Amino acid sequence: MRKQPLSIFISFPTKPLTDWLPSGDGLVAYQIIAGLAERGHCLHVATQYADIQSPFSSRVTVYQMDAQREQPRSSPLTYMQWTRRILRSVRAATQVDLIHELNPVLSLRSLAFAGTRIPVVLGPHSSRWPMHSDGRRSLLSTSQHRIRHLLKNACVNRQHRCAKAILLSTHAALNNVFQAERIIDRLFLLPPGIDDRKFTPAQTASSGPPTILFLANVVVRKGIYSLLDAFDTLAKRVPGVHLIIAGDGPALPAVKEKVSGSHYRNRVQFRGRIDRADIPSLLRQCTIYCLPSHGEPFGMTALEAMACGKPLVVTNAGGPGYMISEQGGRSVPVDNPTALACALDELLSDPELCRRMGEHNRAQIETQYSWPIVISRLENIYREVLGDNSQINPDRITIADIAEYRRRHRLNVTPEGSSQAWIEAKERAARA
Repeated sequence: MRKQPLSIFISFPTKPLTDWLPSGDGLVAYQIIAGLAERGHCLHVATQYADIQSPFSSRVTVYQMDAQREQPRSSPLTYMQWTRRILRSVRAATQVDLIHELNPVLSLRSLAFAGTRIPVVLGPHSSRWPMHSDGRRSLLSTSQHRIRHLLKNACVNRQHRCAKAILLSTHAALNNVFQAERIIDRLFLLPPGIDDRKFTPAQTASSGPPTILFLANVVVRKGIYSLLDAFDTLAKRVPGVHLIIAGDGPALPAVKEKVSGSHYRNRVQFRGRIDRADIPSLLRQCTIYCLPSHGEPFGMTALEAMACGKPLVVTNAGGPGYMISEQGGRSVPVDNPTALACALDELLSDPELCRRMGEHNRAQIETQYSWPIVISRLENIYREVLGDNSQINPDRITIADIAEYRRRHRLNVTPEGSSQAWIEAKERAARA
């Protein structure tokens, strides 16, 4: 990085910017800002609303648009005008080397910086939820969907063409990039980080019955019904297994009703909403973490489970499908309870395999996802944007990455070669 610190203007349009509230985007943004300040950079942060318990260092100045969190979210145009005014006042007092809009919602807010002649970095983007992933049918016709899709792609394309770098949290986020080959020189991979000192493996193995943990909002698109259908089968194969459902959401009453009428009702625990401070302990207690989402944009809880040294069973859609390798867990097709039950059964029947997977996942966290490493990767991207990097950046998205993304999307196979053949083999073994 440059010897002198950078002066960075940060725009965070999603509220709240926080270090303690249950807001994934807000928590990630806080860690990025705090990590850059630790490295000596000076940051001016424009955000709609901030709720922070541990204040930033003196290198960070926060400008809030709203006085209260409950205030209605401002329109994109209003936010653009406000951030433009804040940027003008900052530039009147000091130099700004770079603008970074965190977690953009693809609503053209970053175009507020057009014409400033300051390099703009966007992201990290997460992947887009699949259409109808919540199980509800849209009122829009196919032609209306097509028109909306074209308009959105046109807006995204304009925003991306004005940026010097576009950060993707995972290769699955390529579904938010229109004609990726045309802007491949601006595409970089930058996942969120994790506090690997807070999320750590258990010191001793759990002595209780084997448990599967589902920790997420209880909604259709998180795959809760696929998991219940899989557990229906699994409970008959593995008599001691328990399922823990942690979280709240609109589908929770229906899920409880479904469980209450099942043969496995005595082996399902509902923990409700979990305080953030209690999540590491909950993860350490489980045997397997399961997130059968219909297309998770990234999957922070999966990352947290990896840091706690747990094996994972996820779907091959969205972020976790790229995050979890064959050495760290299993990926199965979306909405396929049979495949899900087979994967869970395989891991529950082999404690040594679970142990190795957990160790592999923890090693991945320490080498790729700890916050100091993520901040260093971000600094290297800044260096490239500012023309200070003569080396090839390993986080650049390549043509091969795009081809692999499209192959997975087209064939709907699981990562690392775990295809339908593996599922069929497990089903035959179970019947035998």
